[in-house]
Amino acid sequence: MNFRRTLAALVGVLLPVAGFAAPVAQAAQTGVSVTYQVDARHDGTLLDSGVAAPPLDRKWARDLGGRVSYPIVAGGRVFVTSASPSGYGTILHGFDAATGQDAWAPVDLGGTYWWSALAYGGGRLYAQNYDGVLSAFNPATGAKVWSVQLPGQYAFSSPPTFAAGVVYTGGAGSGGTLYAVDAASGAVLWTQGVANGDDSSPAVTANGVYVSYACEQTYAFDPKSGTPIWRHQTGCSGGGGRTPVVADGGLWIRDDAGAPAAVLNLADGAVRGTYDATGSAPAPAFDGRQGYFVDNGVLKERHSRTFENRWTFAGDNQLSSAPIVVNGYVYVGSRTGQLWALNGATGEPVWSTNVGAPIEPPDEHNVSQPLTGLAAGGGLVVVPATNTLVAYGH
Repeated sequence: MNFRRTLAALVGVLLPVAGFAAPVAQAAQTGVSVTYQVDARHDGTLLDSGVAAPPLDRKWARDLGGRVSYPIVAGGRVFVTSASPSGYGTILHGFDAATGQDAWAPVDLGGTYWWSALAYGGGRLYAQNYDGVLSAFNPATGAKVWSVQLPGQYAFSSPPTFAAGVVYTGGAGSGGTLYAVDAASGAVLWTQGVANGDDSSPAVTANGVYVSYACEQTYAFDPKSGTPIWRHQTGCSGGGGRTPVVADGGLWIRDDAGAPAAVLNLADGAVRGTYDATGSAPAPAFDGRQGYFVDNGVLKERHSRTFENRWTFAGDNQLSSAPIVVNGYVYVGSRTGQLWALNGATGEPVWSTNVGAPIEPPDEHNVSQPLTGLAAGGGLVVVPATNTLVAYGH
């Protein structure tokens, strides 16, 4: 979907807060970023009538004293976690989206190491730390609603995803476990064993929950019952994983081993195609059948069916972030701190600015910092840059 089409026609379809749709007829997330890479599909695409076409103005910035996670942008608030500047643990922050001022006092999430991650839905904010403590908060006040210790595992590095009243996440340590947790109460609804449970935020549609681990060990489960639908596997196994992306009826997975990466049919897990990607390539973003891929410091556009590369943008050859697409414009950041907006159809850069600190790549393998990434919503594009959170808008 390109912004040149009538935006009102696209946003006229009301979506649930989780922003997922049926695998074939996908609608873009509207107005909010609710998990890693914007929505429950992790496709990095957002329609927001409040975000004007670039150029954008710097609205506010906050130095949080530790590495900053991907933001949640919803309900007039911006939420992130940051690594504790002293000792293990992370801190949950809620900011007024218009001013960048604290909406409530920061909350210590505790936990071993410096990893935590967020999701939003059903009027609540969900935070998970490395030790598997999953908590729900009132996003208006920061008050804790419930907290649960996820059972059976001790190492948690898979960001949670909210969809249709359920929070999905993964854990590792002794094998691996996929969890479905009731978002209202914190009760564990079902669990399923997986290859290792590391580093794969569940991608969720109305018909499936999808996770992907080392050596392309990839699973699809029924969202309500947890019943296995299919499994794609190769001849090896190992630790680690990558967040999969649902786009154009396919599941886009990546592997530490690098190229080629695979696209699987959502219905049966069969390989639909492959594309080049190194082991460090971040998640791609999609706008309809236009896919945007960062690898080796360069951004490439590819057609989601033919894999034809129609344009390439090198920038400073240090592009690092997973891209996101807002109203047809692709936003991508660099290790040098440069942020670009490009016309998604042509690849033409239409605006750039330096945010003042390096925009680090998302680290999907370690727990020395929260998982980072770009987000947008409520008229803002929000950028974590090392220890600083910066918001742009009009």
